[in-house]
Amino acid sequence: MQTIRELEQLHEDFYVPTFVIKVGRRDVVRELFLTVSSVSIDLKEKAAGRFSFTVASSFDWEYREFKYLQGEQRLDLLDLFFFGAPVEVSIGYGDPSKIEERPMLTGIITELATSFSAGGTPELTVSGYDDLYWMTLGKTTRDWEGTPDSEAVADVATRNDLTADVEPTVPVRERIDQNEETDIAFIQRLSDQNGYTFYLRDGTLVFRRRLNQNAPILELEWGKGLVGFSPEAKLGRQITEVIVKGRAPKAGEEVEGRATKVDVSGDGEPALKGPEAVEQATGQTVDTTLTIRTAVHTQDEAEARAKGIMEERAQDFVTGSGESIGLPEIMPDVNILLGGMGRGFSKTYYVSEATHTLDSGGYKTIFNVQETVIDGRA
Repeated sequence: MQTIRELEQLHEDFYVPTFVIKVGRRDVVRELFLTVSSVSIDLKEKAAGRFSFTVASSFDWEYREFKYLQGEQRLDLLDLFFFGAPVEVSIGYGDPSKIEERPMLTGIITELATSFSAGGTPELTVSGYDDLYWMTLGKTTRDWEGTPDSEAVADVATRNDLTADVEPTVPVRERIDQNEETDIAFIQRLSDQNGYTFYLRDGTLVFRRRLNQNAPILELEWGKGLVGFSPEAKLGRQITEVIVKGRAPKAGEEVEGRATKVDVSGDGEPALKGPEAVEQATGQTVDTTLTIRTAVHTQDEAEARAKGIMEERAQDFVTGSGESIGLPEIMPDVNILLGGMGRGFSKTYYVSEATHTLDSGGYKTIFNVQETVIDGRA
């Protein structure tokens, strides 16, 4: 686990934040000499990552067009930023040649926006998504026989020209159907069935159990790297047990899986778990059982689904949003330790979303978190 002092040394005292944006492998700042006033990357679990950057001082008042220089030629900027153009975006500190070696996001341009207002100079905002975007287009029907869910996910990744880092799932299924679904909706359904998450990282589709039981990768304290944090604890979605019911396709027998708070206790004990908080608030043991009937066909499948739902609800007990100095290490599916906020809120949190922004105000990271199933201070 890295402390703020170690991160300062790693990132040269946070003194020189920088970014690299490549469109069609050409650096828009250092090769094309465009002025980029801001850049932002938003990364989430179970969704395509999104980028956006704003190009200033590129509107040619004589020709009334967005232009850029290539040698002595003035070329149309809209021809460079065409829809589907490949993009690599990196944000970090120090030497740009080092941070560009591992882009924070690779994707394509899907949006262009500007504003022509009285007395102002138009700026061009370029936005798009990472390579999961292609999986949101079109609906497909296909099936797999005699294979686990993980192999179906790997096959879908290959069909979308993506490499895959897939954690094996059990059991082997007689048949898996994708019925008029987008590829990303299909993968999300399989991730929910197995209690998994997925996202794109370093150009690879990752499909696995959440890393919410791993040790935190870094530690921040309020006033020391952690600029602000707004936690919230709520009982609304807390339950004491999940029952998932389905039916075996051949015998027609009902299958049932159950999970309780014991199934998400992890290696340590958080200060207060949601199910326990329900009982503490009422002063008695309360049966808040959630029963779901869904498309599960085996006992193992039903139990995995029940445990995934129970864990998701438990993590929703304490959630929060925070802002730190810019830290490229903060990404979805990592744990971070936040301190300096008292016993109730100083703990390890699981990052579900992280937005990295570099503009005239500097480099900052805004993140959403959930309580983990571990203590993190052991």
